[in-house]
Amino acid sequence: MSRTRTIISFGSGPGISNHTISHFASHGFNHAILLARNTQRLENDDAPFVQKASSNPNLKVDTITLDLSNLSAIPAALKKIEDLTQGEDVEVVFFNAARIKLSGMLEVPVGEIEEDFKTTNLALYLIAQWAIPRLITLSQTIAKSASPSTSKPSLLVTNSHLPWDPVPSLLSLSLVKASQRNMVQSFNRAFGGSGIHVGLISVEGVVAPENKELNPVNIGEKVWEFFEGGEGLEVNIRD
Repeated sequence: MSRTRTIISFGSGPGISNHTISHFASHGFNHAILLARNTQRLENDDAPFVQKASSNPNLKVDTITLDLSNLSAIPAALKKIEDLTQGEDVEVVFFNAARIKLSGMLEVPVGEIEEDFKTTNLALYLIAQWAIPRLITLSQTIAKSASPSTSKPSLLVTNSHLPWDPVPSLLSLSLVKASQRNMVQSFNRAFGGSGIHVGLISVEGVVAPENKELNPVNIGEKVWEFFEGGEGLEVNIRD
């Protein structure tokens, strides 16, 4: 019996996440778990899109409602993931959560910056505490197995150009993306020798279907290629 290949998307939604997950499913992943705060969109839009776009008849799609800024809700969501993946190995954790909101340079409420740090950084940290040990265990299991494996245990995080090129009207997003990049770099340095891939997908600009490079389909393909390569801190995508 073929092994279940599972990918989890934190911050599911139209655009990068849905196209990336469907791309992985079209390449043999057969269980996708989508998490976002909007239950209706998850069930009525995201899950059906991934199912249809992947053209994978064996794909199972589950959804979990989770507001990543509510840090106290994350442990329960992770327990649901454990229940949904019993007997499976979670191979890829894809973190794509962020909020884009324009504002005046000194007009961003402190509460909004705090919420963005929770969503983009503290939530990622809590998820990494749960995911990285599991990914390392999977890597060790693969290394001990006599059977060949295409598994590449990975934690992949979408980022941007904002850490080195901040935009004043995106102050909060620029701040949290800089912090997030630092965190993922630290994870990469700490665990890169443990047989897992921790990396950044730096999307350097506005994503739109009409863009040559910065369109959701191309970004999904680039994420897959980065995953397939199995190493490196980041892939940069720009028009």
